[in-house]
Amino acid sequence: MDNATTKTPTEIIHVKTHAVSCDGGVGPLGHPKVYLKITGTQIMCPYCSRLFVLEPGARDDGH
Repeated sequence: MDNATTKTPTEIIHVKTHAVSCDGGVGPLGHPKVYLKITGTQIMCPYCSRLFVLEPGARDDGH
């Protein structure tokens, strides 16, 4: 099951690797950097609700 909740994403980011990091960006959404592993097709940052969507053909970098 993908780690996307019923929350509305603040931003949708398309990525090419299963391992991503998020710091929320600048301003009021900023937060400590977290590392996330996409096990399905998407994952949502638990701090700022950015949604990371895996592009077709993405590689697994082993992290």
